[in-house]
Amino acid sequence: MNNSDVQKCIRRLGGIYRDPSRVSRDATTLLNSDAGRHLRPEASALIGNDGSSTKSLLLKGTINMVFRGQTYNIPVDIHLPPAYPVSPPVCFVRPVSTMIIKEGHRHVGRDGMVYMPYLHSWFKDTHNLVDACRNMSNIFGNDPPVFAKPPGYVEPSQRPAVASTPTPPRYEDIAASTAATTSNSGSSFTNPISDAFNRFTAGFTASNSGATAQLSEEEQMAKLAKEAEEANAAVAIARAAEANEKRETALTKEAKNQVAKKSKHILDSFRNSSLDEMGNLVKDQILLEKSRDFLDDKEKGQIAYLVGRKEELEQYHEELDKGIAKLSSFVQNAEEEKSSSKEISADELAVAGDIHSAQMLVLSAENAAINDALYFLDKALEDHQISLDVHLFQYRKLTKRQFLARAHLLKIAQVKAAESTRKAW
Repeated sequence: MNNSDVQKCIRRLGGIYRDPSRVSRDATTLLNSDAGRHLRPEASALIGNDGSSTKSLLLKGTINMVFRGQTYNIPVDIHLPPAYPVSPPVCFVRPVSTMIIKEGHRHVGRDGMVYMPYLHSWFKDTHNLVDACRNMSNIFGNDPPVFAKPPGYVEPSQRPAVASTPTPPRYEDIAASTAATTSNSGSSFTNPISDAFNRFTAGFTASNSGATAQLSEEEQMAKLAKEAEEANAAVAIARAAEANEKRETALTKEAKNQVAKKSKHILDSFRNSSLDEMGNLVKDQILLEKSRDFLDDKEKGQIAYLVGRKEELEQYHEELDKGIAKLSSFVQNAEEEKSSSKEISADELAVAGDIHSAQMLVLSAENAAINDALYFLDKALEDHQISLDVHLFQYRKLTKRQFLARAHLLKIAQVKAAESTRKAW
């Protein structure tokens, strides 16, 4: 949700932003985060180094820094220029009346402007205000940009002019001054070493030109010797700074090469893994197509086979129902005949003439009984009264007995046939 105060300030600025929704979203996200909870939005003017003034959204307040285990609040101004988010925010440290900015700070200029790598490498799609504030907090925690005014401190603008020998500039001041000039004015690059040396020698000559005329020849020679010594010291400092710059350039180039090599290795690994994954996906697709063909083929597919098997079972079921109906009719007729006539025992109906006939009668009865048992066993399986395992076990057992009974009948029939042949001869 966008902050209402931020939206009011953006409307008050009169449409200076190309992407006001992004400005409102980023500012609201910062104000709602822990890093920017002590900031407040307002419409303000951003004064450039050339004296130009542009309207901007200002996030004013304090950010936290942790120094030696203690948490301190650093007053800052965060301006969002009209080109934001293409251009980075412009940040200033604004000390209160009891504080002063630390001279020679590596990331804060004398005017309070903040210079840090996160802002120099700003990219609108990857950088944001929350991370910018967190980077400032970390940098300030390592090296606080402000400290309390010592007793008797006088502002530089209020100090009396004193002719003194200027101190050779430090490399850190040269780098900070050059970074500030390059990031603010956008002018062409100037060698910081030669520029610092020229400013040093020019300032030294101007401050001592009037006094040299009043000195004696010996004093002038001593003064010139001192000037030469200080100039040599400045040159040594400049050369050391140049060597340091070359060394840092070489280290940067080596780091870039290492990053490029590592990135290439990561990309190659990702490419190989992607190719393997694509190959596996193609194999899976081929298997899926074959499975679909196996299932959907109207003549050889698994679904067609199951449909045909279903039709066969339904036909078998119909035939079985017809056989059951015929059997029921036969049983009913037999019961009717039994009730209408005198009951006759089975022993009276079948009387064997010899021992072989008696054996055949018993075996035939056993065979018929096994047939009936097999029928009712199938019926029980169909009605789900017994499991398939029980059915198969009993079925094998009964068929084995039936096989023995039929073999015995066949053997007796062969014996009786042989006896009949022998009697005929």
